[in-house]
Amino acid sequence: MKKLLMLVVVLAVAWVGFQSMRAGRLAFMPPAVSEEESRIRELEKELASVRAKIAQAGRSAGMTGLDTTEDVSALMERQEELEKELAEARKRSR
Repeated sequence: MKKLLMLVVVLAVAWVGFQSMRAGRLAFMPPAVSEEESRIRELEKELASVRAKIAQAGRSAGMTGLDTTEDVSALMERQEELEKELAEARKRSR
């Protein structure tokens, strides 16, 4: 009986840990996220990805000497679009 109880406690702690890492909050059940909030999170993730790609293009251009101007300009345009969409989504969610 003690082993079963210990297993349940370990599983509950693991579940809470997983949810806290995923949602950024300490909770037993995942919080209900509105459609607007999930859209904002998606836009933030995509914006972070675009910024990382811009940084990577700069590093690769520095190491290899290749011209990445077109790639970076397209990424910069996408970054501006995402920033506008993110600002609009944040306005709507308030």
